[in-house]
Amino acid sequence: MTAVTVVIPAYNAAHLLPLVIPAAKAALGNGRLLVVDPGSDDSTAEVAEQLGAEVLRLGHRAGPAMARNRGVERVDTEVTLFIDSDCVAHPDVVERVERAFADDPNLVSLTGSYDDTPPEKNFFSQYMNLRHHFVHQGARTEGSSFWAGCGAVRTQAFRAIGGFDAEQFPMPMIEDIELGLRLSPHGNTRLDPKLHVTHLKHWTFWGVVTTDIFSRAIPWGRLILATGKMPNDLNLSWIQRINALAAPLTLLAPIGIPLLYFLERPEFAAPFVAPLAVSGWLNAKLFSFFRSRHGSWFALRATLFHLVHLSYSAATMAYLTLMHGLRPKKAKVAGIQSHPQP
Repeated sequence: MTAVTVVIPAYNAAHLLPLVIPAAKAALGNGRLLVVDPGSDDSTAEVAEQLGAEVLRLGHRAGPAMARNRGVERVDTEVTLFIDSDCVAHPDVVERVERAFADDPNLVSLTGSYDDTPPEKNFFSQYMNLRHHFVHQGARTEGSSFWAGCGAVRTQAFRAIGGFDAEQFPMPMIEDIELGLRLSPHGNTRLDPKLHVTHLKHWTFWGVVTTDIFSRAIPWGRLILATGKMPNDLNLSWIQRINALAAPLTLLAPIGIPLLYFLERPEFAAPFVAPLAVSGWLNAKLFSFFRSRHGSWFALRATLFHLVHLSYSAATMAYLTLMHGLRPKKAKVAGIQSHPQP
């Protein structure tokens, strides 16, 4: 079996660590657990030490990309497993990681997912966690993107590419997706849909929207435009792209179709009917999944909000594409440059 070190970046996570660290230690057995505190102003470091973790204090405010990089500097095992400070590892997490890397010498990354039992019961927490779980369970398992919430890397390959790009992503964004793009030429990248953690985060409406737009859609869109690479996976699969294009008209259909009939112009209803049918077909499995967890009323609300999510994400990408097309050529070339910070 391949030796694994768990690295947890933890900023102001003192209230979460009593759940996170014991679970990680139980999964590790005698393995090494390193918590990196990037400038917390609560008792994160002290709580982590009391719970038996090794702690690295950075002494200054930094994002998770920098915290993980500094943690890997101290890793002496073949594999590093990143777990976020709001994620509780399932008991078999480390065993699954060890076995995957031992079975495939060419494996450079292994990604897991949230489970389908988030403890926060409010609507947006359930929606966000279940959406993530559903997408990851249906994603391709080979040639997959990387996710640092519960993701393992071969330490040597991680160091060879310079780690996470902490300069481009100083705060939590899509530093793991960008890392995955640079890792993929160095070996196999895989998703294990049974590699699970329980996500403790409490989501609000504004938290969902601002995170989706400013921490994901905008930096992800810029990365796509800069590299010219749009992976056919996860939220960017062909099905999801079509779904995003159909979503705005689907949301307008309940107003647009009756209005056209009221105006006695039903021949113009087709632009609404077709997207409505496409959305119904593409989101049928998602609706069934939501319904299996919390019933039809939750499924209806969650699926409708999912269309809202797709709409503002698509609008963001359209805006970025337009602005990219209007930029001078030299600025576009400069935008491709990346500066990974170990």
